[in-house]
Amino acid sequence: MKIALLQRKGRVDEERFYTALQNALDDLKGDLTAEIKIQPFSRYGWTVVDVAGDDTEILIELISQKFGLLPSNPSEIEVQGNYRGTVRSFDTDLIVDIGIEHPQPAYVRVKLSSLRAQLADGRGWVPSREIAELYCLVPGTPISIRVTRLASNEYEGWLSDSQISQFSDWLSCGLERVQVYDCLKTRLDFAISRAKLERDIVSTEQLNLTTHTVLCKVGTDAIGIIPSLGFTIKQSELKAFIPKRIQEKCGGTLNGV
Repeated sequence: MKIALLQRKGRVDEERFYTALQNALDDLKGDLTAEIKIQPFSRYGWTVVDVAGDDTEILIELISQKFGLLPSNPSEIEVQGNYRGTVRSFDTDLIVDIGIEHPQPAYVRVKLSSLRAQLADGRGWVPSREIAELYCLVPGTPISIRVTRLASNEYEGWLSDSQISQFSDWLSCGLERVQVYDCLKTRLDFAISRAKLERDIVSTEQLNLTTHTVLCKVGTDAIGIIPSLGFTIKQSELKAFIPKRIQEKCGGTLNGV
């Protein structure tokens, strides 16, 4: 069975991407009786794999939990349903791509008023540009939304409760983070080692195969370590997530749907 994963290659080298993907899929497969074959990317660049074998359903569920899957048909989208996606753009409103490709691409619009209500404690004067910068909502960022209105080629939504919970946890933790885009974990680990930043970092966490959040230790400034990391992973985009700055600009209260 062919399935499309909510994962794009981005600026990562294709051969290295496929190797990392195969390793991740093999880890998920474990001792299950199933075979996984990586297929060409979809028309709009999503990752496609073919799964076959007695344990196909189990493995597909594991893959879905790990990566998220594209909806095969727009009719699957439901009002009040929660969906994983990636940021497509953020000008006035946040546009989220949840992987709808047929019969034509369709996206979820999260209005600026909704984002202010959820991420800026209802402060109507906080500009979209500042929200995007503070929360590192750049194109390609994995994000979870709840659809609130269906339309023919565009939907409306809010950030999901799980997404708000993640941001709330990051804020309450108080530690700064470096968000890393278009980078495989092996390359990020190498960059950390080369820059001798192990003592400045608590942990790294994969948000998807090519996006990571690097948690800094107390007293370590995310902005300060970005140049050191960026020297090695020059093709990657790095952004600073700074809880103190967010609380100053947007308040300390996040609101679910």
